Amino acid sequence: MPISDPKDEYKDISANMRQYENMRFAQLTLFIALTAGLLTVLFTSNPPLSSLVMFVLKIGGLIVTVVFGIMEERAADYWHHFRRRAVELEKQLGYQQYSTRPARAVISATNAVRVLYFFMFLFWVITLIWHTRF
Repeated sequence: MPISDPKDEYKDISANMRQYENMRFAQLTLFIALTAGLLTVLFTSNPPLSSLVMFVLKIGGLIVTVVFGIMEERAADYWHHFRRRAVELEKQLGYQQYSTRPARAVISATNAVRVLYFFMFLFWVITLIWHTRF
């Protein structure tokens, strides 16, 4: 079996990272659009929705938040996996694109999106607990 060229793997990894980065952005965009649609229907319907329909839509919002949160975590896992591999390859190739990137442990895009999903999850739970028009 021939030994593969680390440079080829590095190019593939860079392409994979771009793909997962774009996927994460697309997922977030779709999540925001779906959530905005649910909120619009819930709070601006005329005539007002029945309690059952409101309950179902709130459950739908909760499910959408959980599903997109899971999808975000998986896409982030793959992105971070590829980044770690890229850093390993950079040592062999003498590159520094990923190994010297500015990074923050706590204040990161990944954690910012986690906070967004957490608060949206909390929002939907609160709307289910309080049985008012909210």
